[in-house]
Amino acid sequence: MQYYERGKNKMQTQKKGIQKYHFWLLFFFAIFGFTFAMIIWTIKSASSVPVYEDESFMQSYHDVDENFNTMMIANHKFNQRYDTEISINDRTLGLEVNDIFHGQRSLEKSKNRNLLSVGENRVTIKVIDKQTRESVPNAKVDLVVTRSIEDSHDIKLNEIPSAEGAYRTPLSIEVAGNWNISGVITIGEDKGYLFIKTNTQK
Repeated sequence: MQYYERGKNKMQTQKKGIQKYHFWLLFFFAIFGFTFAMIIWTIKSASSVPVYEDESFMQSYHDVDENFNTMMIANHKFNQRYDTEISINDRTLGLEVNDIFHGQRSLEKSKNRNLLSVGENRVTIKVIDKQTRESVPNAKVDLVVTRSIEDSHDIKLNEIPSAEGAYRTPLSIEVAGNWNISGVITIGEDKGYLFIKTNTQK
């Protein structure tokens, strides 16, 4: 009888050990399955998000990143040779790129806030030769106006025409919010760059 009881207890102990082993095995597979499912979900979610191709300065992000120092040197030389006035809805700015170093939150205290309105806007650019004090009639002026969060509303203004000593173009904004205005002014081998962060008036 004692032998039977010992055998029974031993079997119960073994059974409990197997049950405990099964529990940890199921727990491991549950964790593994959950982790694998989250990886698949993350990949699927990331692949469904549209890719925003930044084309500031009329170039890809990678080109700008690679050549940024060269561009800033060129911009400094351009400003030494030419005075540039950029008027947006009667507010006048210079050929500046400082906004590229600031986040969108800086707009709250920026002098460039509220430059645009939803609807029609006016853009006028004047380029004056510092030596002759005459307007430059043969500059190639290209602008791109983009939303700060996506590129489906990009507005490209290529080779803005010159008339009466200035380069003028209408600019139609359909969506309220934050916008970036960037561009390139080319005169011969000289290039000047513009980057402005702004928003539509509320």
